[in-house]
Amino acid sequence: MSESIINKFLPKDILILLAVMWGIFLIDLIIPFVSLNVFGIRPRSLSGLIGIIFSPFLHGGFGHIFSNSVSLLGTAILVRLAVGSKQLRYIVLLGIIGSGIGTWLFASGGLIVGASGLVYALIGFLFTQAYFNPSLRSWFSAILSFVLFGGALLSLFNMLPYISWAAHFWGFVSGIAIAYIFKAKPSEEDK
Repeated sequence: MSESIINKFLPKDILILLAVMWGIFLIDLIIPFVSLNVFGIRPRSLSGLIGIIFSPFLHGGFGHIFSNSVSLLGTAILVRLAVGSKQLRYIVLLGIIGSGIGTWLFASGGLIVGASGLVYALIGFLFTQAYFNPSLRSWFSAILSFVLFGGALLSLFNMLPYISWAAHFWGFVSGIAIAYIFKAKPSEEDK
């Protein structure tokens, strides 16, 4: 019984993504004098392009990876509830790429790591998807995400040192764009 509940609600792909994130984090802790975070996003630098893909797997410390893990799992569960596992995979991939490209293009500088851009992409998707594809499931997921993660949106209006406002903003914008891409096509009856 409990196994079927776990399989029904926990997205396996996100659990794998989290396992890879934590594995990289632990390897980075164990290897002395080396930081894998050098593979993060370096804005407008050719060497920083690789960070668009690798940045979500890299974190600056235990608090950073823990908070991103909880938020990622929570938002991914809600996206899966709203649209299913297959679309969740595409949304995650597009969220990583979209938030990464936006961060690479528009961040003020430094080295940017973490999965928060992806988390904000999922939040942006949930809010906008309920508008484009209104249903009880989509609105329930959007409202629940606002209740659980709405406070995170305040960081879009508050720039703090060592927190990438650009990753949060462009993640959210990417989520909106992804919801637009995935919006349902009107049927012949609706025309």
